[in-house]
Amino acid sequence: MGTFNENQPSAVEIYAIRNSEHIRDETFRALFQTLSPDRQEYVSKFRRASDYQRSVLGDALAYRVLRGKLGLERMNMEVVRNAFGKPFLKDHDNLHFNVSHSGQWVVCAVGYEPIGIDVEKMENIDMDIAKRYFHKTEFNALLNCAPSERLSRFFDLWTLKESYIKAVGKGLHLPLDSFVVERQDGEWEWAPVVGENAGTYYFKQYALEEGYKLSVCSMDRHFPEQIQYVTADEL
Repeated sequence: MGTFNENQPSAVEIYAIRNSEHIRDETFRALFQTLSPDRQEYVSKFRRASDYQRSVLGDALAYRVLRGKLGLERMNMEVVRNAFGKPFLKDHDNLHFNVSHSGQWVVCAVGYEPIGIDVEKMENIDMDIAKRYFHKTEFNALLNCAPSERLSRFFDLWTLKESYIKAVGKGLHLPLDSFVVERQDGEWEWAPVVGENAGTYYFKQYALEEGYKLSVCSMDRHFPEQIQYVTADEL
């Protein structure tokens, strides 16, 4: 079982890479070759180049982060998935990570406690989605927003809730209306959520780029102030 230096601070780290036309095709081909056979088969099914590229970058970014944490080569790390599809590192269950991608961005969170991350490119949506999937308290809060703020608040809630169900490790098998995410005492900070296991989950949001929302959830409340940006050449 993998272990860490007890003196190492327990803290979350957030990484991001931007997909762009400046990343060469040969770079994607090289990164694809580093994937496991199962992942190669999975990403090869994507019909859209952007989906393929985001998935390849997501895997490469996760391994780059894990390699930096463990000092192991990729061939000595095996990522497996739980019954709900959440990835984790075999034989190193005290190191947690999660990946998300949307639009031009791929992000990864890593820490020593359960963690989830979600990034979404904001697009116009039907607010009936919130009525259908959100808790009644959250939906009412949306209705009380100024119309000009409603879309932004929707994606705040969506990414926060997605990050939570990913941290718990159940994904959408945990209904989005089974818990409430709300402001803490009317401030900008979001109140922690007590999970099914009686553990407390904390939230933080980051400004990634105009038109995007990025939220992180962890049982570790020590979030960094900044995102660490990575280039394709560093993968």
